[in-house]
Amino acid sequence: CGCMEVVMPENYIAMYSAPAQDEALEIIRRSEKVLDEAALLIKSGKVFPRPAVALKDKISSGIVNDIFYPVFVHARKFYADDSCISCGKCVQVCPLDNIRLSDGKPVWGKSCTHCMACICRCPAEAIEYGEHSKGLIRYICPENPEKS
Repeated sequence: CGCMEVVMPENYIAMYSAPAQDEALEIIRRSEKVLDEAALLIKSGKVFPRPAVALKDKISSGIVNDIFYPVFVHARKFYADDSCISCGKCVQVCPLDNIRLSDGKPVWGKSCTHCMACICRCPAEAIEYGEHSKGLIRYICPENPEKS
């Protein structure tokens, strides 16, 4: 039991900006040490260290779980602009099967976790999240960061 913090590149472009590829690769490179430590602990049968949890952390987590998710985590702001090529990639990558194509355009249902798979994987960059995502870098973790 326990956990280890592994910092990875930001992809939540509903609120933040994703890093450029060179910055993302550096973040991944730095994470490898922590991943190696985690793998060694698992291999040796040891538990992960238990991080200290401050009152501030519990309050922040409570606000996120109790207010942010119910109020902000929904699919209403997602849409595809006219550059949509009707490829269906968004339908394929949605882990909740929450997207369907209607007249060649994606339509989102009510089960959305804001994983950003649809917006970041769209080959035409046609999917937007309101006005915030316009012009932002879409981030996809490379399959083999060392070869990127």
